[in-house]
Amino acid sequence: MEEWVIVDTCIWASFFAKPDSPEKIAVDGLLDADRVAFIGPILAEVLLGLRRKDQADWVASRMRMAHHLVIELKDWQGAADLGRELAANGHKVPLTDLVAAAVASRRQVWVYTTDAHFDLFPRLKRFRPEA
Repeated sequence: MEEWVIVDTCIWASFFAKPDSPEKIAVDGLLDADRVAFIGPILAEVLLGLRRKDQADWVASRMRMAHHLVIELKDWQGAADLGRELAANGHKVPLTDLVAAAVASRRQVWVYTTDAHFDLFPRLKRFRPEA
């Protein structure tokens, strides 16, 4: 089995809004290989970006094709530890990104994102479609 890839909000936005985007092509390939994963906060961010409930319901039904990774207590604690460490070095990182990094680290899965905040996690496995 190939390793799962947590797909970040910015990638889902391109996937749903830009049918010819490189992100759509990459996520389609990951879906075909049954490698796509997400966490609850990413789902919430994606759905919050939609104006109409019928759109949000449709998108939520499509995201059910992916693996939902449950966030454990140790992930929340890990996210807080990461956030404190980064804040001490002058970096304010959104909670969703911290939690995604903590879950990905614990589960040893990849993260597919174009968000520069994830560059602050050097040990994180980053999925790059062109690689």
